[in-house]
Amino acid sequence: MKIKTKQNKITRRQQLKLFISVMGTFAILFFTLGIIIFNLFQSSTYRSIDKDIKEQVTSIRKQPQMSNQLRHTPQGPDNRNKQPEPHAPFQASILVFNNDGKLLNKSSLGNRYSVLKNIKLNKKNLNKKQTITIKKMNFRALLIKVSSKNNNPMYAGHYVLIMQNIDTQIQSTSNFKRILIITFFIFWIVALILAYVLTRISMFPIIKSWKQQSEFVNDAAHELRTPLTIIQGKLEYMLTKPNNTIIDEAESISVSLDEVNRLNSLTNNLLILARSDQATTKMNVELTTPEFFLKDPIMPFKEIINSQSKVFQTNIHHKNDVHLNVDRDKIKQVLIILLDNATKYTHENGTIKIYDHIEGSKYQIIVSDTGIGISDNDKKKIFGRFYRVDKSRNRNSGGHGLGLAIAQQIINTHHGKIFVRDNLPTGSEFVVELPIKH
Repeated sequence: MKIKTKQNKITRRQQLKLFISVMGTFAILFFTLGIIIFNLFQSSTYRSIDKDIKEQVTSIRKQPQMSNQLRHTPQGPDNRNKQPEPHAPFQASILVFNNDGKLLNKSSLGNRYSVLKNIKLNKKNLNKKQTITIKKMNFRALLIKVSSKNNNPMYAGHYVLIMQNIDTQIQSTSNFKRILIITFFIFWIVALILAYVLTRISMFPIIKSWKQQSEFVNDAAHELRTPLTIIQGKLEYMLTKPNNTIIDEAESISVSLDEVNRLNSLTNNLLILARSDQATTKMNVELTTPEFFLKDPIMPFKEIINSQSKVFQTNIHHKNDVHLNVDRDKIKQVLIILLDNATKYTHENGTIKIYDHIEGSKYQIIVSDTGIGISDNDKKKIFGRFYRVDKSRNRNSGGHGLGLAIAQQIINTHHGKIFVRDNLPTGSEFVVELPIKH
């Protein structure tokens, strides 16, 4: 119970670490994306404003000839000395200063003059784009010096300050920033949920693998402990009889050798499973027909089964007309495991049968028996390592509960499937399904 509680604490701690790492990743992603989007929007806005100002600068520096401007102007005494007024778009204002900093176009500013009258000429800002605030109004400004050869005498040789009101753009940027922050927090909540779900999904196979590994180690230790205890007990007993001959202790020696054989079998099976888990098992796959891997396991079991007063039947129809890409020795090993289990769990006068069948593009080998059968609950667990339907009986018969796990590993490497079903009215059928090579 303490071990299980400790494992749960470690699991929860690991889940918390993974959750924090996923949340950190989402936070960095959203924050970075938000900054990039906001900066792009802001720079795009100011780029559009600067483009308008640049067009104003071009228009000022390329004034048309005065004769063109005055062609339709009445030549009265009041208009003879009148100079053209600066013209600007609705949100733009143009301020013209002489070299002494005096504002020359007060009349053209109209109502704007009350706002812009306090602006002074600062020659240090020549050709520099700047953002200025006047009476809570924001402007994008550029100061230029117009050539004395300019066609418009209002601009010629003077300083011109072009100012574009950007209150609307600033408000848009502010609104966009607020929307971005709200969106960020909404997605942050969504990210919390996603991080939790992803953490559970990611940790599930890890926890499952950890539990399987713990169970595997515990079961392996238990299986190893039993024969080692028996061998130790027999050897300690023989030490108490130093004068006995080998014949006197033949039974103890025989039992010890049987347990050593069990240990060898167990360690070999464990090695097979370990290599399968690490994908280091060497496969000698070749194109073959069932004839080449069915004969060897069937013949010896036929004699064994008949000697135990049991009936053995074979019904193979497709041993030559089906081609498979398999490792013959591995498939033989699977059939030996299945036939051995069928022999162990079938009573006297029972029937063991092996036959084949083609199901679509799959070739099936079925090993059936009329033995004790397998419950629906056990069918889900029977291919697990060290799992026994009847533990006491299986141990007495020399099994370790690894045979079906090894069989499943082999069939999985062949991209096939192995499963168990009922053999009515009694018994079980193990079906090995392999893909046919066309």
